[in-house]
Amino acid sequence: MEIQLLREFTCLAEHLNFSTAAKQLFIAQPVLSRHIADLEYALGVQLFARNKQSVQLTPIGAVVLAETKAILTHYDEGIQKIRLAVAGFAGQLKIGFLGVPVKNFFPALISRFRSTYPNVDLQLNQLNLGALTNALKRGDIDICFTLSFDLAKMTGYCWKTLYSDSLAIVLRHDHPAASNHKINLSTLSQENFIILSPDESPGLHNQIIDLCAANGFSPNLVKLSAFPENALLMVESAIGAAILPRHIQVYASPELRFLDIEGGGTGFDVVVAWGEVHSNPAVPLFLQELEKLQLENRIC
Repeated sequence: MEIQLLREFTCLAEHLNFSTAAKQLFIAQPVLSRHIADLEYALGVQLFARNKQSVQLTPIGAVVLAETKAILTHYDEGIQKIRLAVAGFAGQLKIGFLGVPVKNFFPALISRFRSTYPNVDLQLNQLNLGALTNALKRGDIDICFTLSFDLAKMTGYCWKTLYSDSLAIVLRHDHPAASNHKINLSTLSQENFIILSPDESPGLHNQIIDLCAANGFSPNLVKLSAFPENALLMVESAIGAAILPRHIQVYASPELRFLDIEGGGTGFDVVVAWGEVHSNPAVPLFLQELEKLQLENRIC
């Protein structure tokens, strides 16, 4: 049964006049009469009582009218949702993120996007570094706020730098070098080191190994951690020193000290990444809101 036929029935039921309804529907009166007769035949009921003087809804016609209005309302709402989704104004957007690097701007960004596009259902997933990369590769998330270590070797993805960060040495407060603000990494060549597992980020792991090599030694790795918080705990437990992104300092206890590393090779970027080819029209809309926040210098 065509939606237009239901609209014609509703229009006639509201006006109870074939001529008036036909004019409003921009069709000829005989066409409307034939369509109503077809609808009655299809339903097997008489919808209108007609004579030369008047047109009235039958009791069953009144029931059909109530149901038809509900059908048309549901149909129109569905079409509107589809149109909004095609334009990116509705639907779902899945975002993965590392908690600490985005904490200063993420709430404002999410609030801004939800205010502008209230019909887009945001799915927010905080993951660790390795899980983020895998989720992006599998297509489990549309947009990823992550670190730049491994992106250069990933094909089929776009990314944009949000701000730069650096690696730092993490020592216990009672370490002989803990009072320094900056340290030459070679002075720690005899230390035991705790770094993130290469399963989490091969790029980060390799950068740390290369950094040590550039300072004349191969690090004695006593522990590999999947989570930076665990690495901090191990440093605090006097298991060794750690090399971690500086933004991890927000998790550190007063017992720990973060020291800058002299020389180059410590830098990386906090980035937003997405697939070069994607079918979600909300992705560019979200990136536009992010860019506005950047132009306001609110990302750091």
